[in-house]
Amino acid sequence: MQKAHLYEAILLVNRGIDDAVRGLERLKRAKDSGLKPGYFDEKLTLFEMHRALLNGYFCNNIQSSENRDEARFGRLHREYEETSLDEVQVYRDVQAIEERRRLEGRSPKVRFLSNEELRAWEGVYSKLPGDIGSELPRREGEQR
Repeated sequence: MQKAHLYEAILLVNRGIDDAVRGLERLKRAKDSGLKPGYFDEKLTLFEMHRALLNGYFCNNIQSSENRDEARFGRLHREYEETSLDEVQVYRDVQAIEERRRLEGRSPKVRFLSNEELRAWEGVYSKLPGDIGSELPRREGEQR
């Protein structure tokens, strides 16, 4: 669904009214034109009244459309959340698969580092530009 064209259209209407208002204000200030300023004040008021009515009509109608879309996309997002795994569950699943492989006597596909191995690894890689080691997530209970 494309809504940008609707928002662009109301923008163009408002810009057009702005241009018309500026033109009327210039005519109102024109000297030696023989034009009455009160006439232009009345027309400026009419332009602004019609702009307000049009914007209100647009906003009320687009709001109901936006509310429907929010509900529809919210439902879709909830469906995605129900089918996707969070990072903790993925970690647990990998651990379970690796444990099963170990019990079957097969070599691991993924290796989890012990605390000592993790510190040694961080010691090597923390000396690189950007300090990669400091960006690593810590296990629960570990200190930096």
